Amino acid sequence: MDLNDYFEATWEARGRLLAAAAELSPEEWTREFPFSFKSVRNLFAHVIEVEGSWIGKNIEKGNWKYPDDDEIARRYATPEMARARGDEIATMTRGVLDAYMPARLREIRRGTQMDGSETTFTVAQILTHDFTHELRHQGQIQAMLRLLGKPAPNADWI
Repeated sequence: MDLNDYFEATWEARGRLLAAAAELSPEEWTREFPFSFKSVRNLFAHVIEVEGSWIGKNIEKGNWKYPDDDEIARRYATPEMARARGDEIATMTRGVLDAYMPARLREIRRGTQMDGSETTFTVAQILTHDFTHELRHQGQIQAMLRLLGKPAPNADWI
């Protein structure tokens, strides 16, 4: 497996989770919990927009603005809209994977640590961080679905 495979497996798992979320009522989609990014909607928004940020801002060095709460509410009003936005970002990520693998994975990019300090990362580190970041949050989405009394699909790769 390589980074392409890792992202494809992550997106396939996201698709299964979004299919389960499609069965939620609008109230369940936005119901807040006392952890993570509060709701299933906001957690999907977080993983998708963070992927876009790492790809668009940090790797491609473009302008990327994380959406505010109102924009998230509009952009992620339904699971179907979340899927469409995720597909849009995945297309962007596939383009970066095509452009950077394998020869440009060691290129250096500037970024910000959790404490706000500036540091450097390789493109490979950013890409690895990106898909593993989503994997962690997929477990939280499974927990939220279960707390809503819904079945949570298997998000494992195998």
